[in-house]
Amino acid sequence: MQDLIERIVSATGLDRTQAEKALGITLSLLKSEGDAAKVEELFVKLPGAADLAERHGKSATSGFLGGLLGGPLAAIGKLKSAGLSMDQIKQLGQVTLDYAKEKAGAKLVKEAAGSIPGLSAYV
Repeated sequence: MQDLIERIVSATGLDRTQAEKALGITLSLLKSEGDAAKVEELFVKLPGAADLAERHGKSATSGFLGGLLGGPLAAIGKLKSAGLSMDQIKQLGQVTLDYAKEKAGAKLVKEAAGSIPGLSAYV
């Protein structure tokens, strides 16, 4: 995950702490909203992903906003609250997807992330 965090820092201009937190929020969304079996399979190929999702992504889709708007929109709200602009959120998503495809293959990434309403168009 350190390599991915460095890529996020380079692409977004976030500091390392912000990049790690943003990645954790993103991975938590995937874990809580994606197809459980496919996400587990993907996380095996991305050592450290489950830990980041647990440490930084708690409640990414819970509470009033999560219940009202759903996972992806709630996660965007949490990322914005963490100080990311919409451009940085887009860059974070693209870098993360590219890294996941590189490490786990495009098919598995599509199956895991594509199972989340609103994300299938991006994978």
